[in-house]
Amino acid sequence: MASGDIKELLGLTKMYEAATRLYSELPYRYMSNGFSFPAWHYYLEVTRRCNLRCKMCQYIEWLENVPIKQQMEGELSTDEWHDVIRQIQSWSLITFTGGEAFVRKDFEEILTHASRKARTHFISNTTMMPEDRAERVVGLAPKRLGGIGFNFAGTSIEGPGERHDEIRKMRGAWDRSMAGIRALRKHREASGKACPMIHVTTVLQQDNVDVLHHMPKLMAEVGVDVLNLVTESRMFELPDLGDVDPQIYNTEEIAWPRIDREQLNEALDRTHDEAKRWGVELRMPRMPREELLNYYDTGVNLKDYECRNAWNTLIIGRQGNAYPCWIRKIGNVKEHSLKELWNNAIIRDFRQTCQKKLFAPCPGCCFLEHKETRDAKVAQATPKAATVS
Repeated sequence: MASGDIKELLGLTKMYEAATRLYSELPYRYMSNGFSFPAWHYYLEVTRRCNLRCKMCQYIEWLENVPIKQQMEGELSTDEWHDVIRQIQSWSLITFTGGEAFVRKDFEEILTHASRKARTHFISNTTMMPEDRAERVVGLAPKRLGGIGFNFAGTSIEGPGERHDEIRKMRGAWDRSMAGIRALRKHREASGKACPMIHVTTVLQQDNVDVLHHMPKLMAEVGVDVLNLVTESRMFELPDLGDVDPQIYNTEEIAWPRIDREQLNEALDRTHDEAKRWGVELRMPRMPREELLNYYDTGVNLKDYECRNAWNTLIIGRQGNAYPCWIRKIGNVKEHSLKELWNNAIIRDFRQTCQKKLFAPCPGCCFLEHKETRDAKVAQATPKAATVS
């Protein structure tokens, strides 16, 4: 990746984080009634169906035990997704996710419709990304980052070769995913565009901690722009998640993931060193290193964290249910407009609670931010006062 592209990506990332914080600052700090400005990041879960069966997937039991025909029941139709997209402001970012979005035969049509209106991003395992599809989706991208169109492509790689296949429970998954990444990169370069930027996410887990340090080199070789390391979350295993008040859950109910502390610390050191060596941008969870180690060892204290997701983001599930966060459903797009849902009584009550405290299922969520990390970013973004000698 060229140094200019890296600087542009880092600049955009910092802008995104700063914009998210600034956009939510007034309602989060000072609006005690729970109201917020319109959402500006939308996550659209077009399906939960998937061609893989990853060990750490929050939907693994459902995927393995529910017949495909039943899995499809209630999914929003093409026209219903188009209607949702029509309600989204043009200055927003739309992230498509699953499951695996491309198992839907109409997903390219939905992505195309959205990319003509707003900035788009999909998260895919890229095993269903042949050359012709890669060429078509790259055709939806703007020339420069931040323009209307397909800006970002995300995929997940859990380790090198056979280790990835073992975690994904599919022989050949590594080869197919890497071929998909190469196809996207190839057509991006052929088009002369900066987009879509390609990021790979790796879930920190016991099954890959010993091979984590191999990832930067492998990602550099295939042309990935960013490697994201994220925490494993098990909150989706909680009964009735989203349908009940999240305050009913307690920490003891959750089967927290565990990794040996010293092993994880060593793996992170080696991975950071390799990322510097290969020039790969490495993104970490939004917490200090010690907190990350605590998460997989003793657990963390939620009093040290905050979450502003409910002031910025709206998630629409495959059947139309709407959430500011997966732990609290606020209604359904078949019954209410996005505008009606965004500041209804349920979400306002949820925000008011989030201003005071967080919930037992929250640790491990990528939207959670440690206050020390937040304060450090704020300090970096604040111009220093000039000194007079």
